[in-house]
Amino acid sequence: MEHFMREMGQLYEAACSLPDNAESRQQFQHLPSLGADLLLDGFPLELVDGDASNIPVRWVTDVLTELHRKVQHKSRVLVVTVLGVQSTGKSTLLNTMFGVQFAVSSGRCTRGAFMLLIRVKEDLKEELNCDFILVIDTEGLKSPELAELEDSYEHDNELATLVVGLSDITIINIAMENSTEMKDILQIVVHAFLRMEKLGKKPNCQFVHQNVGDVSAYDKNMRDRNKLLEQLNEMTQAAARMEKLDPNIKLTDVMEYDPKHSNWYIPGLWHGIPPMAPVNTGYSESVYEFKKSLIEVLKSCKYQTLPEFLEWVGSLWKAVKYENFSFRFRNIRVAEAYSNLCVEYGKWEWDFQKHMYNWLATAETRISNTSNQSSKLEFLSSLKKEVTSQEETTLEKLTKYYESKEGHVNLVKSYRATFEISIKTLRIEIENSVTNKLTAAIDFQKGMKKEHDVNEKHKAILEERVLQLLAECRKKNKDLSEEQLKQEFEKMWEETVKGLNFKGLEKRNVVFNVYNQLRKQLKRHGGGVGRT
Repeated sequence: MEHFMREMGQLYEAACSLPDNAESRQQFQHLPSLGADLLLDGFPLELVDGDASNIPVRWVTDVLTELHRKVQHKSRVLVVTVLGVQSTGKSTLLNTMFGVQFAVSSGRCTRGAFMLLIRVKEDLKEELNCDFILVIDTEGLKSPELAELEDSYEHDNELATLVVGLSDITIINIAMENSTEMKDILQIVVHAFLRMEKLGKKPNCQFVHQNVGDVSAYDKNMRDRNKLLEQLNEMTQAAARMEKLDPNIKLTDVMEYDPKHSNWYIPGLWHGIPPMAPVNTGYSESVYEFKKSLIEVLKSCKYQTLPEFLEWVGSLWKAVKYENFSFRFRNIRVAEAYSNLCVEYGKWEWDFQKHMYNWLATAETRISNTSNQSSKLEFLSSLKKEVTSQEETTLEKLTKYYESKEGHVNLVKSYRATFEISIKTLRIEIENSVTNKLTAAIDFQKGMKKEHDVNEKHKAILEERVLQLLAECRKKNKDLSEEQLKQEFEKMWEETVKGLNFKGLEKRNVVFNVYNQLRKQLKRHGGGVGRT
């Protein structure tokens, strides 16, 4: 059924890309109505495409808009989502709590996120102040299938941030009593919420520990719960420091969580090893108690209509797409260590640039003060030695930083090669920039020298012609009037100037020069750029 619903969505999205009056587009205009009917009948609708990690916004919007129309605008909803590591019983928990039929199997049975509508009975509508409960089942995090991918952390962090941001209540489903496996995910969710401006919503988090049969588990794990809260508070404050926010902020300022009342311990579903093992009745009883508590929490939640929910989905999805810093890291400590390394690298980069531009200023002064033409090869050779020396100095600073073990630098060892490449790239960029400015300074000096030589040559010729004119005037044994002298001088000046060799500026091919400059700048990126 999920595949059928996805095909409907893809056909509809493809048809919407056609012109409005296209016949093929008109053929698929009824699909949102069918999707709304299926959603009302209890079938799940895919919210996040698990293969493409994308929300089909147009399809989801039109289906829920059509559903809003079908229920005569009585579409007040409260959102409950479940989040957890793969194969921890998330779908089974929702199926047991709400009597729904999300797909259940071992391994990666859910891909992406699916939402399902549960109609609230008339006698509960006033208490809950809503018409529907929207349940969202999500793909298991830390999937072995995705673990080998380089951006698997990014996939999990984006999905977790999205579903927590959409929900009124988020059920954090944990296998056994160990909550550390979800700690990394929660850290990134908190950091993302801090970075995304004014979300205006505080989701409620409920921790469910599955396969815990000991009746005293709640009391025995109080210390661990308090320790987890303490660690998450530290991570929240670390994220706040990175974002230059209040350093005393706590997890409870970002999301609602009470270590005393927001943790539940549920025994295993089976007595023994399935399929021959009998069902554990204690599982259903514990889930029922959890459900009653959940309903009480929902009573204090503020509802939203389906159009408001759609607007929230759109704005949150946009924020998640544009938030690309914190999602790249496993947890806040890694993000903070990377941020600290970037700050240090910025200082090294500034020192490199400052030194080279001081060197350039000295070189330009030497060029302008030299009467003879400067040797371009001499300066370029000196420049090569200088940038190589500064590159080695910067690489040494990077090595010492990693050896100092400060700022949890061991967490970002994998980025060392990236920063080494950045230093080499910086050297190339500075060398090219300084080379261009040196060349311009030398060319300017050559131009000034050439201009000076031309002026001296023309000046000598004019002086010689003036002296000749005076000698000719003296040979004439009669006095010349002022007007005659002026006429003789103007005639001599015009003839002399015509005889001078004036050469204008050479015509340059600007487009060709720009193209060559671009080739030089982009040559290090490889590909077909460097080939003619």
